[in-house]
Amino acid sequence: MRTPPFVRMVRETRYLLLGPPLAVVAFCLVLTGLVAGAGTSVLFVGLFLLSGTLLLARGPAHLERLRLSDLHGRAVVRLPYRPAPANAGLIRRLLNPLTCTRSWLDALHAIVSLPLALAGFVLAVLWWSLALGGLLYPLWGWSLHLIPGYTDVGSHLLPDNPALATLVVYMVTGALFALTLPVALRVLAGMNSALSRVLLLAPEEVSARVLTSRNDTVPTPEEPDQERHYVSLR
Repeated sequence: MRTPPFVRMVRETRYLLLGPPLAVVAFCLVLTGLVAGAGTSVLFVGLFLLSGTLLLARGPAHLERLRLSDLHGRAVVRLPYRPAPANAGLIRRLLNPLTCTRSWLDALHAIVSLPLALAGFVLAVLWWSLALGGLLYPLWGWSLHLIPGYTDVGSHLLPDNPALATLVVYMVTGALFALTLPVALRVLAGMNSALSRVLLLAPEEVSARVLTSRNDTVPTPEEPDQERHYVSLR
């Protein structure tokens, strides 16, 4: 079914606004762990710290996959993490995340996603503010005149009737940003989610679905080989 435009805008806005808080926490934890682990790796204990950091990075990565599922309104899927050999000892099992490519991709996402998440957040808030602020100018525009020395924008455009000119400028600006808001949100959310899909889903097939609940439908018979290696995030 086609998603209603308003529902899609809500999902995209939610995705963009929640991005920075999660990205900041993931960035600080993962980067600190990687730096500390790399700095103490010569003492061997750093290897365990690196392995623990990679395990920690799976948490933010899982949250991001859930956010992708919410954004697109459907389940998402990932390839499984590499398990330790069946006959591996305790140390081998503890260090196993170091040999898992997907764990390193989770850590990479936690580091590189922060700038993009911040940019998407700022632009989304700016677009919403200009759209709502312009259209609702008649409700709050009077407060500008309480500022000492304030001069209407319209006084430079239409000195004979600055109030009307200012109203037209704000309303037209708000209408323009309101009309372009769906496109702006789609582009911003698409840029952020594209990075997450490439790093956190199957790099070989970024359009793959991701299972996040027990109620999700099973893979279609047309793609048995591809879906055979996916695991459910339950």
